[in-house]
Amino acid sequence: MASPKILILLALCVLPALLVEARPLVFPYHVHGRVYCETCHLGCEHKLVTYIEGAVVKIVCKDDEDYNINYSRAGVTGPDGRYKIEVREDHKDDYCFAVLVSSPQSDCNTIVDGLHQVTAVLTNDNGLPSHERNVNSLGFRKDTKVAGCSGLVQLFNSDV
Repeated sequence: MASPKILILLALCVLPALLVEARPLVFPYHVHGRVYCETCHLGCEHKLVTYIEGAVVKIVCKDDEDYNINYSRAGVTGPDGRYKIEVREDHKDDYCFAVLVSSPQSDCNTIVDGLHQVTAVLTNDNGLPSHERNVNSLGFRKDTKVAGCSGLVQLFNSDV
């Protein structure tokens, strides 16, 4: 049986360390991004995309051992397609992503591989001085292409 001195020492040293690790951050992370409707089926953001108000995006963090989800929080885009999701915990050993969930536009709600999620670094153990995390835009694909797409393709293929 452990002596009372060892139990007291453990209580004084280990318990505070566990409490500090579980405490929410004083300055939370803010993940910023944008959601667009990919109108020309090019697989990237361009001058003919439109931005989606009311799209649902979530931050998902998975542990680095068995890839189980251990954190998830959703947000909704504003009028300009921008979202800001607050994360109050440090996820230094996790893989975190901003992931598309849904679009309110019935003609632009197809989720496409490559446009559906982006990495979000949610730790201070990386040298980034700010808690603001700007991530690449996410995109849904429009059912039918809009006018002007062929001209855009020609521009992309030109030597200009």
